[in-house]
Amino acid sequence: HRPARPSSPQPRGPRPTLAAMPEITGGVSRSEVRRLREAELAKGGGAAGWRAGGSSFVLSKGGVAPPAPEEQKERSASRSPARRKVKEAELADRLARTAAQQVKADGDVADSAMFVASTPLQKAKEMQEREREKARLKKEAQERERIARDEEKAKQRAAKQAKGDPVKRY
Repeated sequence: HRPARPSSPQPRGPRPTLAAMPEITGGVSRSEVRRLREAELAKGGGAAGWRAGGSSFVLSKGGVAPPAPEEQKERSASRSPARRKVKEAELADRLARTAAQQVKADGDVADSAMFVASTPLQKAKEMQEREREKARLKKEAQERERIARDEEKAKQRAAKQAKGDPVKRY
């Protein structure tokens, strides 16, 4: 048994404080954190969300995250046109070398003359040139046919005149 405490109007010493609960300490409660996260998600992701004060990256689960380091590594260090041209030239050289090695391996010299690694613009120009050549050949063939027809008509006229009377009498 504990003896009963005498009731005194004033406390004798400092009062014991309650142990602090984790959600009460610091600043923000769990419900406030959830509300803040929902408000962040309501702003949306991307450029529009960023303009509204949110983050530019929003995860599908609902959390907000910074860009992944892999994405940052894939992006080139420089986007200058000069470096891009150098890179494209290296790629074209590599492609030409592999094509040449392939032709040597195949041994087809006739086919290698026909194969040219070209850009879409060059292909279009080649097609246009082929069409012009085809039209020129067709025009030449039509001209030869016309000349042959004219010669045939002239022969028929000459044969008709030689056959009949040289002068017609009425």
